[in-house]
This record gives sequence, C-alpha cells and structure tokens, in this order.
Amino acid sequence: MAIVNVKWGREKHSYEFDGRILADIRLGELRKQCHDRTGVPLGGLTLISGGATMKDDSAPLSCFGIKPNGQITMMGTKPSKDDVQVLTTHGDPEEYALILKIQTSLQKAQALVAEHVPRYEQAVAKYIQSNPPPYYLAAMPPARKQLLDAHTLLSENLLQSLLVFDGVVCKQDFEVARATRREAVKETQKWLDAIDELNSKVKECDKVVSK
Repeated sequence: MAIVNVKWGREKHSYEFDGRILADIRLGELRKQCHDRTGVPLGGLTLISGGATMKDDSAPLSCFGIKPNGQITMMGTKPSKDDVQVLTTHGDPEEYALILKIQTSLQKAQALVAEHVPRYEQAVAKYIQSNPPPYYLAAMPPARKQLLDAHTLLSENLLQSLLVFDGVVCKQDFEVARATRREAVKETQKWLDAIDELNSKVKECDKVVSK
C-alpha cells in the first residue's frame, strides 16, 4: 500500500492507495483526492515536491522523486461561498480559482513594475542626456550594461506573466474569468510595450553616437 503525506498550511493529510505503488498513481489522481478532501478548486491546487511544482497530471508520482510515505506540500485556497457567488459568473469554485490565479500573477507583475520601471525610466533618460561616447570598438560601458540588464529583467518577467495568463484555460461560460484574463493580458502587454520603447530609444542613442 502506497501512502502519500500532504501538508497544506497547518494541516497534514495522508492519502492511502491500497495495493498500489507510486509508479501506478498519477499526479491528477492525487490532486483530485486533495480537492475532494480540502475543497480547494483543482484550478488553484498546486502540489510541490523538493521545491519544484508538480505539473503533469498524467505523470506517475514516481517521476517526481516521491518516496513511499513521503511528504508533498500543497498550495491553494478554499474559497468562501460568498466569494464564489460574488466574484464568479455562475458560482463555480473552479472559475474562482482561475480568477485568483490570474490576479495573483498580475499583482506580482504590478509589484515588479512599480519597483523597477521608474528607476529604469530615470536611468534611460540620464543615459541619453549624457551623450555617451561610441563604444563599438570597446567593451560595453557599465551604464549601458545596467540598462541592458534592467530591460532583460523586466521583459523576461512580464513575458512570464503573459505565459501564465495564456496557460489559464477558461470554459466558455466563465465570463468573469475570461474578462479578467483579457484585462491582465492587456495591462501586462502595455507595460512590455513601454519598456521596449525605452529600450528602442537607448538603441537609437547608441546608433547616433556610433556614427
């Protein structure tokens, strides 16, 4: 009999699979049992082992390095009935989980933008106003390297947010979730366009001073 222990916040649950081994138990089956016992919607239920997210529902637990009687961490929130009724289209907890996932990722992107974009804008303006000398025959100067690193950090993180939104599959009748995803994509793309425009200005400045 295979036993898998799952820690969810302060709670600990054990799931028993009589007459089976970990190689025969799919991740999706364990997630479904976690959902049934805790009430956390499947769309917002994540299992983590060894610091890595377990993603493929069709994969056996043995593929994730799980050992018999091993422990897995579960992430997810059980929504209240009021939240589900108020925030979703038809009171479906799965739609609520998708909305929460979108909002959480968007909030991370917002925090990133709020912290880094103003400094990036100031650094770009300062770089352009400094009339930097051409460096096409020498190594990239520190100020230009810092701008490159800042743009890379912002663009990679915002693109990652877009991938998260793209990976949220909403049913046709999940109207609120679909609208939430559209607005999140629109806002994130706007930020991405803004930093790309700043990067283009820096590149144009480099072209001018390189002539």
